[in-house]
Amino acid sequence: MIKIKIKHQIYTSSGNKFLEVNEQISEGSFVHVSGDSGIGKTTFFKTLSGLITPDFGFIQMNGKTLLDTSNKIHLPPQKRNVSMMFQNYAIFPNMTVRQNLVFAQKENNIMLVDDLLESFDLKNFEHILPSKLSGGQQQRVALARTLVQKADLILLDEPLSAVDMTMRKLMLNKIIQLTKDNGSTCFIISHNEEEFENVSKNTLKIK
Repeated sequence: MIKIKIKHQIYTSSGNKFLEVNEQISEGSFVHVSGDSGIGKTTFFKTLSGLITPDFGFIQMNGKTLLDTSNKIHLPPQKRNVSMMFQNYAIFPNMTVRQNLVFAQKENNIMLVDDLLESFDLKNFEHILPSKLSGGQQQRVALARTLVQKADLILLDEPLSAVDMTMRKLMLNKIIQLTKDNGSTCFIISHNEEEFENVSKNTLKIK
């Protein structure tokens, strides 16, 4: 069971508000995260990943405490076994597509790299630098690099927004397959709620 209890003040265009999340999620779940723009969804992800320390928070995963502000426990991102895909992709610009994926792996698994390159239609671009790719291709690289890490907790911030419907379905199916095969828990932010109606039994609404 993943236990999450967070309270953190955030600053929005409409004024200050508190991001509050109090949830228990079964490990291995696929969770659709929804909410209005600017409500704090990305801040929530950064808190889960360890990039932000909330005003108050407790996060426990696999029986391991990642965050407990009351007891001054805050594990850094590299000790949380979390992989996160940002909306700006954050691809290494000096590495080719293949190098981005290989570098992200904790354990060398060339078969998984090749599988993701093939699945996301990136095989013909594997030796190309990200600057030569379209926005949609860069998004596919960013998602592949996140999935190739085989982390316990996967955080995807609008991972399908820049691709066409056919590719969206392929990418979503791959996300589901790999997270299930690895026993990972996946949180995915998307404004397309209909897309997840038949996919996710868990919806977390940020208000």
